[in-house]
Amino acid sequence: MLTLTKTHVRLGQSAASKAEAIRLVGQTMVEAGFIEPGYIDSMLRREGVSATYLGNGIAIPHGTPDARDLVKRTGVVVVQFPRGVDWGKDGAARVVVGIAARSDEHLQVLANLTGVLGDAAKAEELARTRDAGLIVVTLNGASAAPEPVASTSPLATEGPFIQVTSPAPHGMHARPSTALVEVAKRFRSDITVHYGQKSGSAKSLISLLQLGATGGAPLIITASGADAEAALGAIRAAFEAGLDEEVSLRPAASAAAPAPAARLDYDGQMVAGISASPGIASGPAWLFQHERLVVAEKAPDPAREHERLAQALAGAIAELHNLHQEFFKKAGATRAAIFKAHQELLDDPEMVTEAGRHIDGGASAGWAWRRVYEERAEALARLPDPLLAGRAGDLRDVGRRVLRMLADVVEGVATLPDHPVVLLAEDLAPSDTAKLDPAMVLGLCTVGGGATSHTAIIARSLDIPAVVAAGPAVLDLVNGEDCILDGDGGVLVLRPSAKDQARAATWRERVREQRDAEKLDRYKPAITRDGRRVEVAANIGSAKDAQKAVDAGGEGVGLMRTEFLFLQREDPPGEDEQYEAYRTMVRALNGLPIILRTLDIGGDKHVPYLSLPAEANPFLGVRGIRLCFEREDLFRTQLRAILRASKEGPVRIMYPMVATLAELRRAKAITEDVRREVGAAPVETGIMIEVPSAVMLADQLAKEVSFFSIGTNDLTQYVLAMDREHPVLAPQADGVHPAVLRMVDLTVKAARGAGIWVGACGGVAGDPAGAITLSGLGVSELSVAIPTIPAIKALLRSVSMKDLETVARQALACEGAAEVRALVRGLLARAGEGA
Repeated sequence: MLTLTKTHVRLGQSAASKAEAIRLVGQTMVEAGFIEPGYIDSMLRREGVSATYLGNGIAIPHGTPDARDLVKRTGVVVVQFPRGVDWGKDGAARVVVGIAARSDEHLQVLANLTGVLGDAAKAEELARTRDAGLIVVTLNGASAAPEPVASTSPLATEGPFIQVTSPAPHGMHARPSTALVEVAKRFRSDITVHYGQKSGSAKSLISLLQLGATGGAPLIITASGADAEAALGAIRAAFEAGLDEEVSLRPAASAAAPAPAARLDYDGQMVAGISASPGIASGPAWLFQHERLVVAEKAPDPAREHERLAQALAGAIAELHNLHQEFFKKAGATRAAIFKAHQELLDDPEMVTEAGRHIDGGASAGWAWRRVYEERAEALARLPDPLLAGRAGDLRDVGRRVLRMLADVVEGVATLPDHPVVLLAEDLAPSDTAKLDPAMVLGLCTVGGGATSHTAIIARSLDIPAVVAAGPAVLDLVNGEDCILDGDGGVLVLRPSAKDQARAATWRERVREQRDAEKLDRYKPAITRDGRRVEVAANIGSAKDAQKAVDAGGEGVGLMRTEFLFLQREDPPGEDEQYEAYRTMVRALNGLPIILRTLDIGGDKHVPYLSLPAEANPFLGVRGIRLCFEREDLFRTQLRAILRASKEGPVRIMYPMVATLAELRRAKAITEDVRREVGAAPVETGIMIEVPSAVMLADQLAKEVSFFSIGTNDLTQYVLAMDREHPVLAPQADGVHPAVLRMVDLTVKAARGAGIWVGACGGVAGDPAGAITLSGLGVSELSVAIPTIPAIKALLRSVSMKDLETVARQALACEGAAEVRALVRGLLARAGEGA
């Protein structure tokens, strides 16, 4: 067990600055054989991110996680500075404990140390003593071994509580404790962490360190106050995310493979926030200011004001529809769905009714509308659920869209310069973000927000580096002032040095080189380290995408969404038009297989010539294969075109939204009838596994088809009963949720029993956690967005199938998606260390 010895204590030292003091402490650690010299730089970088001053003249400098390989063995040293060293705004440090940590052995020393912090006289004694033995005895305590910790069980309390696990392998040391304090301080409630017979305030770093909780230990967290439930929910989420202990991955929307670990070694002032979109940008800052909308309070003609409000609402909905269509082209249906949700926010009869009452009372349409949407937004913001509260920004965004059409005066219209900038804003609405030109906006940073906000999602899909929740210091810059935005590290660097600029340029080059390396290897198959192959194909939505898929290294097309031929037109496409499109794709693939999904349209899409009736819930109505049966004329025409194109190369037909065996058999019978008419050879047929009934009938369905393809997007929303386009619930509809993965497991087992293969073509297939868990469960083909093909293949080549299968089995037993993602991060961290 680790103990401090006199040889590791230096008394009576002096230093002119904190950096000099840290270097002296680091040199002591080097001489003790604890670290390599390079670790000292890591200690200095850590100070730039979060101060290590504890109080009563005691500081605990330590390195960043990426430098752990420079730790030769775990140990601590103590350097005494009797005259003190300025440690920044917190105070002067007189006893500095340097930590070299590769395990949790140092925690008891820290627990003993923090016991001194409540005793000013004892701290003063350690700062002045000429006896190294006194420091040794104080820090080692009565015994070098930690006291036994009693089993932690739910407390006898009437208030709410949660049970969590201390982060492995190092427990509640400085970094995770700091992360917990930051979360706890966001809430008014009193929050207490219980570890065995000890307890401490979750808002006090000292109290948490004093617990000495080791890795993997059970903790009980209680809260009392008006926002107790919300506080515990946020804390549970923070523990599930690893409390800053896990190695971060780039979001799947940007690419699938993890980027090299960022190092926060900037000389300029760092403003810490939350990483929302990866990448590093540098350039002049530009403050984004919303325009000021001025409206009169009163209006003389209520009828006219009712009409103005109706026109403004209709105009705003039309704008959102157009925005949805444009963003759909840029970023796909999932990201564009945000603006469909915004349309739903405006389609609220209660809001219109309440605004109408104000108008009848003499208010202008603009004044009435602003009062209604602001009141509702404020009510949302007060909700204890952070996710629900976060939607207040969405309501204000759509509310302002209507108000802009009702304003009597618009002052200070938001504009951007004609040169590239790093955009800074108090907040940025999703509609504002969607309009950004990545060529002109190098990066963006906001005062508030969260990593799962719609603004963050859109930034990732546009490949714009972004940091959110950085606080009001963001607005300290003036237009034109140079800055660096580090989306990987989650910081904005103010007044960067020339060295900072060079480092940022080097980092961008490293990422570019990694992507270039992936691109060079894009035609190599995705064969795991132990020789197992997973095919990586492309999802495409137009004929021109077929060649792009081949150029990106796709091993075929796992999903061709044929809807592109049917949408945004007044009449359905004819057989020859469809045939030409399908033939073009087949020829472009030059022998690689293509899966053509038959028409998948429902009441959620506006298709005039189909005359689909409005449905209360279009996701549970006439869509997919059901529509094909309703409009068999369209189905047969499409099948004729597909089967004619099959004469040009390997074509597979896939039926969407099959829920019953009868539906599949009917679809097959129609296909066979058309095949004989066309005179085409038999083709492979398969179905999308998207609804729970298909999973439960998979053993029967598998006997009727050549393959399954799991549509993880729809399967997730049906299994979790969460609309994947819902503005509140969508972030929780995670395709690696254990409930969804268990559905995948059942599907694969049924397919294996029938001797057929299983692919996956939903968004999760292109997500690192999804690619790993799906492959580990036995999915043999991943069909992903074209830009992610090289990275997904590189990711699979970096791991063994044995490890994938192990993680997948563990994932099935997890409690939630966050726990699954943590498992995957751990696997990738180990794989990176072994590379």
